Amino acid sequence: MKQEITGGIVLCVIGLILFLMQPEWLWKLTERWKTEDGIGPSKSYAILVRGLGVVFASAGFALTIWGGVSA
Repeated sequence: MKQEITGGIVLCVIGLILFLMQPEWLWKLTERWKTEDGIGPSKSYAILVRGLGVVFASAGFALTIWGGVSA
């Protein structure tokens, strides 16, 4: 019971961070060193990061609701 709610909250927080964060910041932290020119992330990278944020937040919300209902 508490595990589902805690896990759901953690997923929601991760999802919101990914969704609200500037994709350029994440790219600079994780991917910049892999490129020669280092000019910036592509549009598809930004869409992927935002999409993952939505998926994580949705899964976290669903897990939190499911954990609260089954309690």
